[in-house]
Amino acid sequence: MFPKTFSSVKIGPIELKNRLVMAPLTRQNAEADGTPTDEMAAYYARRARGGIGMIISEGTYEVDELSCKAYLSQPGIVNDKHIAGWKKVTDAVHAFGTPIICQLMHGGRVVDPRCLFEGDSPVSASDTQSDGFVLYTDSDAEKHDRGLSGDWPKVTFPPARALTEAELEKVADGFAEGAARAIEAGFDGVEIHGANGYLVYQFIHPKTNLRTDAYGGSAENNVRFAKMICQKVREAIGPDKLITLRLSQDGVDDFMGAWPGGVEYAREVGAALADCAADALHWSSFDWTDNRDPNSDVPMAKAIAETSGKQMLVNGGIADGAGAEAVFDSGAGDAAVVGRPLFAHPDWPHIIRSGMDYPWAEFDRKYVIQPPVDLDKCYPMDRVVPDWVPDTSKRR
Repeated sequence: MFPKTFSSVKIGPIELKNRLVMAPLTRQNAEADGTPTDEMAAYYARRARGGIGMIISEGTYEVDELSCKAYLSQPGIVNDKHIAGWKKVTDAVHAFGTPIICQLMHGGRVVDPRCLFEGDSPVSASDTQSDGFVLYTDSDAEKHDRGLSGDWPKVTFPPARALTEAELEKVADGFAEGAARAIEAGFDGVEIHGANGYLVYQFIHPKTNLRTDAYGGSAENNVRFAKMICQKVREAIGPDKLITLRLSQDGVDDFMGAWPGGVEYAREVGAALADCAADALHWSSFDWTDNRDPNSDVPMAKAIAETSGKQMLVNGGIADGAGAEAVFDSGAGDAAVVGRPLFAHPDWPHIIRSGMDYPWAEFDRKYVIQPPVDLDKCYPMDRVVPDWVPDTSKRR
C-alpha cells in the first residue's frame, strides 16, 4: 500500500526509511524549569516504534531572554539539565532507528506574559500587539486533563516592541547556541520555527512586519532574519546535520491568516530562500491543499518548492495513507508531516501501510496531555501536574 509514502528518501544529510514525519506538537509537559521528563522520552519513543520516518520535536526555547520562552511548561535547550533530559529522549528514539530533530522557537509577541521576567516586554519585528490569546488553559476540559483548578482567565498578549538590528544578531546567535546544545543532546539536526505566529513568522508575514529597514518591506527583506538564523546555525552545527525552516500563513493568534499577494508572495519567499542555509523547508497549515488565494489553485508548498529549489516537507490535513500519497502524486513535497493522528494512534504509519479498516479515534486534547507511552521508558507515566498560576500579572 502507498508505495511513494513508504519509499525511502534522503532529506538533507538524513536518510529516512519512509516519507512520513511526525510534526512538532505543543504539549507543555516539561518540568516547570523546561527540563524534559521521562514521560516525554516514552511519548517520543512510542511514536518511533510506531513506524514514523523522522520526528520533529515540540517547539523548544533556545535561550531564556528577550521573550523567547512562549509557554508555561515548555521544554528548553538552554542548560546542562535540559541537555541531559533531551538526551534521554533522543536515545529512546534512536533505539528504534528513527532520526529526530529539535524544533527551536522564539515566541516573540505571542508569549504567555507569565513567562516574561519582571520589567520585560515581548519583542517582535515591529511595535505591535497581538489580539489573540494564550491557548490551552481556558477550557474546563483542558483544566481537567492538566489537573488544574480555580478560575482561569483568557490570557492575552502584552504589547511588543521592535527588535533593534543589534538584537537581531543576538537572537540569531541564540538560535545557533541552542542548535549546538541540541546536537550535544543527540539530535540529528534542528528545525527553525518560522511559522504559526512566533517571532520568525512575525518577520516573514507582511501583516506583522512593518519595518522599513533591511528586514522589512519586501519578501526578500522579510526573510532576511530567517536566513541569518539558518546561516549562524549552519556554522554552529556543521554540514552533516539537518536544518529545516518551517513556514506558514496562519498563526496561533490568526488561524485563518493569509499572505497578502497569496501564491505570488509565496513564490517570492521561495526565491529569496533559494540560497538559505537550510536543507529543506516545511510548509505548515491546516489543509495543505488550501492556499487561501482566490486567484490561484497552486498549493503554497509547491509554489515555494518550485522557486526555492529546496526539498519540501508538507503538513496539513493528512489523516490517512491516501492523504499522504497525494502529497507526492501532486509533486508538492518530499515528505508528509503528520500531527494529530499520532497523538492517539502512535502506530498510525503501520496501520495505514497495512490497508486495514481501523476505528480511528476522534481527535481530543486529552491525548495531548496523556498520550499512549512506552511503559519500559516510563512507569507509570511520570506525569508532571503543572503548578500554573492564573494571575496573569505575575512575572518571573
